[in-house]
Amino acid sequence: MATILVKNLPEELLIELKRLKVELGCKTWANLLSELVASEEIMLKEEKNNETDTGVKNFLNLKTAVSTKWNSDSTVLEEIRRSRRHETIK
Repeated sequence: MATILVKNLPEELLIELKRLKVELGCKTWANLLSELVASEEIMLKEEKNNETDTGVKNFLNLKTAVSTKWNSDSTVLEEIRRSRRHETIK
């Protein structure tokens, strides 16, 4: 197993790490490190899920806003054909 050497660690941080080590029930510093990494991965996944949810909601709001501006009950196929005709005219 590899060894990690950490130098010049501020005293406040060391106290906080020791407190976390006791709270999480870690017997070694390696156990604490693995717990901290695992908790960070969970937080990142939750953050990514929140960003995805926000993106989906914004996309659906955009779809609604665009749909209300259409003049007729056109279909997606008609809109695609119309947009292609517009591109060829340019």
